[in-house]
Amino acid sequence: MDILIENGILIPMNIACHESTLYFKGYLGIENERISFISHDKKDADEFVALHSDCYRIDATGKIVMPGFINTHTHVAMALLRGISDDVPLMEWLEQHIWPVESKMEYRDVLVGARLGILEMLLGGTTAFVDMYPFEEAVAEAAESVGIRAVVSPCLMDFKMEHFENDWQQIIKRFSNSRLVTIMMGPHAVYTLSEQNLQRSITLSKELGTGNHIHLSETAVEVENAHKKYGMTPTEYLEKAGLFKTPTLAAHCVVMSERDIEILSRHNVSVAHNPQSNMKLGSGIAPVKRFLDAGINVSIGTDGASSNNDLDMWEEMRTASLLQKAVTGDPSVIPAYTALQMATVNGAQAIGRKGELGVLSRGALADIQLVNIEKPHLYPHTNLISELVYSTHSSDVETVIVNGTIVVENRKCLSVDEREVCLTAQRHIDNLLSK
Repeated sequence: MDILIENGILIPMNIACHESTLYFKGYLGIENERISFISHDKKDADEFVALHSDCYRIDATGKIVMPGFINTHTHVAMALLRGISDDVPLMEWLEQHIWPVESKMEYRDVLVGARLGILEMLLGGTTAFVDMYPFEEAVAEAAESVGIRAVVSPCLMDFKMEHFENDWQQIIKRFSNSRLVTIMMGPHAVYTLSEQNLQRSITLSKELGTGNHIHLSETAVEVENAHKKYGMTPTEYLEKAGLFKTPTLAAHCVVMSERDIEILSRHNVSVAHNPQSNMKLGSGIAPVKRFLDAGINVSIGTDGASSNNDLDMWEEMRTASLLQKAVTGDPSVIPAYTALQMATVNGAQAIGRKGELGVLSRGALADIQLVNIEKPHLYPHTNLISELVYSTHSSDVETVIVNGTIVVENRKCLSVDEREVCLTAQRHIDNLLSK
């Protein structure tokens, strides 16, 4: 279906964004899955309608039209585990609460949890996410059926290698021609992988032409244990092992030395910053300003909904900005537009889709959100970029388009029965906790 979006305020994100570069009362056309034009001029819209007389027209008066968010680190099926354990440190949270429940989860549980998390993300304007979990085949299935773009990372851990081998092979078999699903390798972390299994991930990523998605230096304990075991930081260990010779997306990066930062910069490693999860688990605060000063591409992720406890990129983006201002004592750090870049164009770069995603430009994939700014908490309209980053809520998102298809309209998901998704998730977690 061809789509014309008209009369909205368009934020393209592909150029330095000032008031003069916004498209006030702008027009955007979508043919198949891509943006065919973006313009200030109504004549361009009229020409589009003349060529596509049956196009679906969206009146975006009073709305911001902008790229969908790219959540670069999550475990979407963990939406099923939301609230089962709070207010404890990471390793206690994992070992005593999360891993015991996950050991009981089967394919269907992951599918149900993923559908719940995907629904939450779509309603909040997220159009793409990078995931890591066992049963990533189920996550891919959920993404394809609900209609969101997904980069799935089958999880490598020493005690789950047999499952991993089956998972990645099934994903390649079922989704190699998908328009929505792509794959990365998911080596979990230095502390859960032998050198042999880490090398398995590196070898596979080279053979398949994928990148690697890994947890890195999330806590001080992780770094201390790496020093004891290897005599070096996790980042130094991964460099020595050769992981960074493949495209790498590193989540967290909380406890980082200057040498660690230099290594990430030299190897063009992208960072997925997860401020709310790091705060909630007491893991610390990533040195994002130092990353940016070193030229590192920093994107934003929510982590899983059981450690956040939501998948709200609006909250995450705002937190990323405010937290760095607080920890550095410098209110100029991560201004609003930089935070917006981290949630869009930087995310696209982190998954190797720079220019295709995270922007509104001719030829880019049509992953778009429309945000209603006719709300009391968004008035007066004096600085639209500031309003988006510091004042907007996920509930202000009204329409979401993924790959040229409308998946949310008037705050209703068109591809699933929202109530059924929620009630099914409740039944599954009740069953898991009763075992």
